[in-house]
Amino acid sequence: MANVINKKKCSELESIRRITDLYDYLSVVVCDGVEGLIERRQRWIDQKIKAALVAGHPISFNSFGNLFWRNLDEDDPDGDEWKQLMASEQFYSQLTILFNKVRVVERSLLQRKEMVPDLFLGSTS
Repeated sequence: MANVINKKKCSELESIRRITDLYDYLSVVVCDGVEGLIERRQRWIDQKIKAALVAGHPISFNSFGNLFWRNLDEDDPDGDEWKQLMASEQFYSQLTILFNKVRVVERSLLQRKEMVPDLFLGSTS
């Protein structure tokens, strides 16, 4: 959002119309238990994601979510925890707050674009 505000480009925000659209802009950093996570999710982890996790670098939200893919009959405590987090009221509330901030920034940028031409209409001399 800071980049959008600084460049005054509203077009990047136009694709965000619902909360799930934010997923493309979110990232995940695993702060604790990386080795265990990598070991348990090794079936779904590729070298690029593994390197990012080990280095403590952010990975895209969608890529992280893909680590928890499974068959319906599979016992998967990590996957259950991830799905519960995604369905939690706290997660939804935080995304709602972020979504509202995006809307405020978008409206503010649109208002500025509309106001700038009006400023020059009155002074022709």
